[in-house]
Amino acid sequence: MCVCNWLLLFLESRVSLSRAIVCSIFFLGSSVFSLSCYAQSPLSWQQLKALYSQPQSQWPAVETTDGKEATPLGPLTLLKPKPDKAQVVLGRELFHDTLLSRDKTVSCSSCHESRLLFGDMRSQPIGIDLQRGRRNSPNIFGIDHWQSFFWDGRAETAEQQALMPIEDPKEMDFSVEGALQRINAEPKYRPMIKQAFETTTLNRKQLAKAIVAFERTITPKDTVFARFIAKVQHNPKAAVTMLSESQLKGLHLYRTKTKCMTCHNGPLLSDNRFHITGLHAFGRRLEDLGRYEHTKEPSDVGAFRTPSLVMVSHTEPWMHHGLFVSLPGIINFYNRGGAQPKPRKGRKPDPLFPTTTPLLKPLKLSKQEREDLLAFVHIL
Repeated sequence: MCVCNWLLLFLESRVSLSRAIVCSIFFLGSSVFSLSCYAQSPLSWQQLKALYSQPQSQWPAVETTDGKEATPLGPLTLLKPKPDKAQVVLGRELFHDTLLSRDKTVSCSSCHESRLLFGDMRSQPIGIDLQRGRRNSPNIFGIDHWQSFFWDGRAETAEQQALMPIEDPKEMDFSVEGALQRINAEPKYRPMIKQAFETTTLNRKQLAKAIVAFERTITPKDTVFARFIAKVQHNPKAAVTMLSESQLKGLHLYRTKTKCMTCHNGPLLSDNRFHITGLHAFGRRLEDLGRYEHTKEPSDVGAFRTPSLVMVSHTEPWMHHGLFVSLPGIINFYNRGGAQPKPRKGRKPDPLFPTTTPLLKPLKLSKQEREDLLAFVHIL
């Protein structure tokens, strides 16, 4: 019997293992042979409950497509000191005020409605003169955790981002200076400005700071996962009982076989990086060159920032163009390895044609695995 077969029989005679890699090096005379055998069987619900009843540091190792370490899951909390209350009050009023738009019809809240978890549930936002924007409006939360803003990352700070919609011709089509003149001339703002900044005249920097102060108070919806991951830190045994069998299996898949944490990791469930997933429609009617429009780097053509999966089942529609309206459809999309578009036949090769990231590979999930993953995604 060959050594590999002997090792497999040995493994099968022991307890069920999800993954076992046995490497043996045998020295035969002056020759060295390295033999590896791999045995795999799915873990039962009871086995998973036992594994995930431990502290997160002892959970099964996270698997990533690139083999890099992923940031552990965790609660989405403030990373900076709490914002000044007076600035929050002023920022809330400014966030909802149409004075910031040219014709006084659009405010920040037009595309980020509190009743819709600070999103708008549209594929693309509607701005001034009913103009339709190019990209889906992301829901606002976790401001402290983002390292860039907008799908293409053209704003490096929240304060920089806060003022850009005011001057966008499809959003508010105004000027920051014009907005400041209106605000400073409005009697109701004078005591709020005084309380927030000890001055009677608001400037550009203070306008941005106040809006961001309010945005930093926006917290995600209270989800099963949010309660689970918070409890994991103190009582993992109690935390694991909060998940159903399908949800727990989905969590395990998310961390291992599907390699979701390659890009969707940490408290924000985003790596804050930019990836080419093949949804750029290069050379077609809905073409969007993504981050390239900001950096002009050929490697950024078709690259978009990894969206957060926090509250993902409540933030439809999805993707930068807002054209995905089904979570099962998204899981099927990634199960197939994402989009792998090719240049149109008969056309001259374009050196800018983007290549889909190698991080996307077919997952070969069974129907039950896809259902379990969906069950987990629904509680995020």
